[in-house]
Amino acid sequence: MNKLLLGALALAAVVAVPGVSLAATYAYVNEAGEVMTTSATTPNEAIITAPNISTHSGVLLIEDSADSEVVGDDVSGV
Repeated sequence: MNKLLLGALALAAVVAVPGVSLAATYAYVNEAGEVMTTSATTPNEAIITAPNISTHSGVLLIEDSADSEVVGDDVSGV
């Protein structure tokens, strides 16, 4: 019984890890005009799950630290 339980837990861990490892960080503009970040596996998921995303905002994939310089900036005209 214990071997079966441990096997099931190991399988669950292996299945769960790829979903976490595929998440990326995306920048977006919120309703207050601030550049914020969210984590998601696809750009569409980032747009859907970003808190308070502005109506006209898209998302920008943050690939390295140079890309993250925009986070925290204000965007006028939002």
